[in-house]
Amino acid sequence: MKKILLINGSPRKTGTSFLLGKMCSEHLLNKSYECQLLHLYSSLNNIDKLYEAINKADTIIISGPCYINTYPADMIDFLEKVSRNKEILHGQSVYGIIQGGMPYSHTHESGLKMLEIFGKKCGLSFKGGFVMGMGALVNGEPLNKLPNSKKVIRQLNIFFEHISRDEISPSEVYKEAQFKMPSLVYKIMSVTMNRKIDTNLKNHGIDVNQENPYLT
Repeated sequence: MKKILLINGSPRKTGTSFLLGKMCSEHLLNKSYECQLLHLYSSLNNIDKLYEAINKADTIIISGPCYINTYPADMIDFLEKVSRNKEILHGQSVYGIIQGGMPYSHTHESGLKMLEIFGKKCGLSFKGGFVMGMGALVNGEPLNKLPNSKKVIRQLNIFFEHISRDEISPSEVYKEAQFKMPSLVYKIMSVTMNRKIDTNLKNHGIDVNQENPYLT
C-alpha cells in the first residue's frame, strides 16, 4: 500500500494549513492510501520521528502558511536538515500546499519554488502544489467562508486527484481557483494599506518623506 506523509508546517495545530492537509488526507484515505499527518512544531523536539516517517513515505506533502513570501523559517530550517540526511531520501514524490492572506496566488508561489529547488537538490520528484489566497478568512474553519469557495473546493479535489495518481499537478489547477477582483479594488486596497503603514511609521517617529537609502 502506498504510504503518504502530510506535514503541517504551521505553528497552529488547527489552522487553515492543517485544514487543507486534513482534506487532502481524507481524500487519499478514500482512495485506500495509507496516510500519516504530523505537525512540524510538535515534532521539533523529536525530529527523529519525522525522519522515520519521511523514510517510510512514498509521497511527502507539505502544507503550511505563507510568511513573507514562503513557508515559515522553521519549515525551511527543517528541510535544510533533511537535505543533510540523504539516507532517508529515496526519490519520493513531493507536493506543496501553501496558503496566505493575500487573495492572489503569485504572492505565495515562491514557497512552491523553494520546494522545487529542495527536490532537485535532494533527488526528489517535485510534482507541483496548490496555492490558496485569503486563508486568514478561513481560520481553520470550513472553506465555504471564502467568496470563491466553490472554485477552491473543486480545484483542490483536482489537485488531490493528481496526488492520488502520483502525477504532476500544473499551476493552472490553483490559478483557476484564484479570486479575481477588479483592478480598481486592488488600487483602493493599495492606497489604504500604504496609508496605514505610513501612519504606523509616523507614530514611531519615522519621517516617511525621507530619502530612501535603497534607491540611492
